[in-house]
Amino acid sequence: MAKRGIDISAHQGNIDLNVLKNQIDFVIIRVGYGTKGTLDTKFKRNVDLCKQLGIPYGFYWYSYALDVAGASSEAKHFLSAIAPYEPTYGCWFDMEDADGYKKRNGMPSNSVLQDMCYEFCQTVEKAGYYTGIYASLSWFNNQLAGDKLSKFDKWIAQWPTSGGKQKGLSVDPNSRTGWSLWQFTSDGKFSGYSGKLDTNYAYKTFPNPNKSNSDVMPIPDPTPATPQGSTLELALGVIQGKYGDGDKRKELLGTRYAEVQDFVNHIYSASTDTLAQEVLNGKYGDGETRKAILGSRYDDVQAKVNALCSAPATPSLKKWDQVKFIGTKSYSGIKLADWVHNGIFTVIQVSGDRVVIGKGMSVTAAVNIRDCQKV
Repeated sequence: MAKRGIDISAHQGNIDLNVLKNQIDFVIIRVGYGTKGTLDTKFKRNVDLCKQLGIPYGFYWYSYALDVAGASSEAKHFLSAIAPYEPTYGCWFDMEDADGYKKRNGMPSNSVLQDMCYEFCQTVEKAGYYTGIYASLSWFNNQLAGDKLSKFDKWIAQWPTSGGKQKGLSVDPNSRTGWSLWQFTSDGKFSGYSGKLDTNYAYKTFPNPNKSNSDVMPIPDPTPATPQGSTLELALGVIQGKYGDGDKRKELLGTRYAEVQDFVNHIYSASTDTLAQEVLNGKYGDGETRKAILGSRYDDVQAKVNALCSAPATPSLKKWDQVKFIGTKSYSGIKLADWVHNGIFTVIQVSGDRVVIGKGMSVTAAVNIRDCQKV
């Protein structure tokens, strides 16, 4: 049965894959583009989220090469970027001219275009990855026609229409046969995402040549039916790729799967304030462990932790306590008279962080509790 997935890049911004994960089976992520090795600004974020959420993923590189040397350079940059990862939906060379760059700078001949595709794919395949070419059906029938690229798989873009409009997600996966990966629309509309997404059907698995079986992930040693270790340790293993993706992760984590996956999902979905408080409570360890488990959330969460640790403690006050007012403004932000600063006052009322101070029962001002020092 065909599986449905999306392909994404920085054009989708900080796309919420957590919302989409139950509507898709895989994601193909743009790694970068061009002969200078420009990485997609959302590449690492997107692949790390796929790993955390257990979504199988593949990669693609958008080519701006105009000759074989350029394609060779793109392949090397691509391999360098994906080295830490294990794609299971292929590594694809995006051969098109969507923005007219090739046409403006001298469109290579069909023979050179095919040689470029061959060079990229051969380099990536030799590095141990399943590889192929992405292009429109028109390009495959014209610019890339012939037997030169027959050894490499094809990811074909062809968008059925009805009444002049794309059919979108209503396209029947069985309306095509003999294709491995079909981008059937650029008009995919999913719950939880306001825009439109390139959407694909996959009709096969994509075994990396350096793997004896693409459906068998490396099994941690040892691997009991119920893995031992804390939830934090197992979640860290998930993020590091130890337990694979999708069904393989479920199998390897066994009875611990729901507990561990909920832990991972929480890191992605919880607010920065919540995660910071949990850090202070010891939930995510420290040092490199904390960096690894928080992933792309680390910088924001650690900054919040640092702010909380440096903030002055909030005093515990009650009515009739004597306090020294060390601030300069009222609770509403109005600057108070100079004589109020460093003055000693009686607490007349406390409501949350709002404290009414005065001399005896004569009110001076309502101030923030953090500006009061108990004496």
